[in-house]
Amino acid sequence: MRLPLKPSLLTRKLVAKPWGGRGLERVPGLRLPALEQIGESWEVYDRPEGSSRLSSDGRALSEWMSTDPLALLGPGVATATGRRFPLLIKFIDAREALSVQVHPDDAQAAAAGDSGKSEAWVVLAAGPEARIIRGVRPGVSREQFAAAVRSPAVEGLLAAFAPRAGDAIEVPAGVVHAIGPDVVLYEIQQNSDITYRLYDWGRDRELHLEQGLVAARLDMPVQTVVEPMPTLDDGEWLFRNRHFTLRRYRFDGPMTLPSEGTFKIGTVISGRGTLGWRSGGEDPPVPLTPGDSVLVPACVKNVFVSPVGAITLLWAGPGVAR
Repeated sequence: MRLPLKPSLLTRKLVAKPWGGRGLERVPGLRLPALEQIGESWEVYDRPEGSSRLSSDGRALSEWMSTDPLALLGPGVATATGRRFPLLIKFIDAREALSVQVHPDDAQAAAAGDSGKSEAWVVLAAGPEARIIRGVRPGVSREQFAAAVRSPAVEGLLAAFAPRAGDAIEVPAGVVHAIGPDVVLYEIQQNSDITYRLYDWGRDRELHLEQGLVAARLDMPVQTVVEPMPTLDDGEWLFRNRHFTLRRYRFDGPMTLPSEGTFKIGTVISGRGTLGWRSGGEDPPVPLTPGDSVLVPACVKNVFVSPVGAITLLWAGPGVAR
């Protein structure tokens, strides 16, 4: 018997990293295992090596995908996506700087049996040493970059800036980038796990120079943050591209959020509350606490968020056609 799809919290996967720390305890407020340096928390994922589970019925997200993708994703999204859920959402704590890296686009990633990896970030916390690298300085040629990438000389070619909490940063596939140090952020990305490491600050880890230099797009315009645009329902658009959309809402009273015929993922950045829907009274509302991510299937027309005090919610969805 097929169980009906309904909004559900998702389980997370905590990943220790040498550059990680304890920052996710402070913002958004996750419970971390003692003594471990956590670099990533995978909030929504559906990969061959594992998948989020849903609290509503204990099934894996991959099982929802195989059982009823139309009801889960929405008709237009289901026909455009593959067998896996199209997005991957994480929190990242870059206590130390991540490697300088680049991700392939869809065409380049196809040979590895994966999708490309365009991503975007919302900065949740930025300390006094915080830094983001996005792209290279204007005028840097491919030959100049390739000659410098094997040594610390490459550091002078990178475009870096000091982020602030609340900043929204878009990183299309092909853009050379690095996070940190001293940054905690939310990441939304295509469901891909291909990373080409170009430079690692003297750490003794494998580099992927040949693949990375092919994937790198050095002609992209230098950009720091994206200017939010107001929505029609008192939120703000952070990102709208062909891979994903993301809105940010800050409110302190009840609010109705439509699914618009596609899946949505709400992630609580701060505050608490509940999320309900018209279920005929059969289902209690979903409790929302800091750091929680709730998946709203496309078949649920509207959800109703009732905060306790003020709440900040990131509202993710599939990409838009161009």
